[in-house]
Amino acid sequence: MVAIAPGSIAGILSAADTGTTAQKGDALEKVVADTLCLLDGVGLLFTNAVDVDTSCEIDILLYNQRHPAGLPFLPDNILIECKNWGAPVNTATLRSFTSKLRQFKLDFGIVVASNGITGNQAERTSGHAHLRREFDQVGLKTLVMTRREFEGLTSTDELGLMLRKKFGAFIMGLAGF
Repeated sequence: MVAIAPGSIAGILSAADTGTTAQKGDALEKVVADTLCLLDGVGLLFTNAVDVDTSCEIDILLYNQRHPAGLPFLPDNILIECKNWGAPVNTATLRSFTSKLRQFKLDFGIVVASNGITGNQAERTSGHAHLRREFDQVGLKTLVMTRREFEGLTSTDELGLMLRKKFGAFIMGLAGF
């Protein structure tokens, strides 16, 4: 277990809140990559990478060695999209992300949305409906994490447990993914 200093993530993100849109996004991407890479067996492959056709940009691609104390239940590659927006992420943006998962033949990804995604999770509307439909139709699994969840972390054990619970909730069709 690696401890995460209380308030450290919130401090980094708050400092960027007065910056440009790019600075806000960069701060969130750095926090997400640095925090997830604290987990055993997880490391950074690429940030802000553009595909060969220059038609697709990814925020973060991590490798996952499936270490027992890390993320053994997740695949070898984890694609992450970060949105440090003042509003929830809309369905069109989620469609763009799930199309990236399909393009790279991945079945799992994480959207880090500062203020969540649109719709009602329990009623499966808007963004929630899209993510559920993608799972039901082709098996794409997309977890959503918020800024508040990252800011509240105090250890890698908490992070691993949060991801385990979100993954389980998602595949079972429960609220809380």
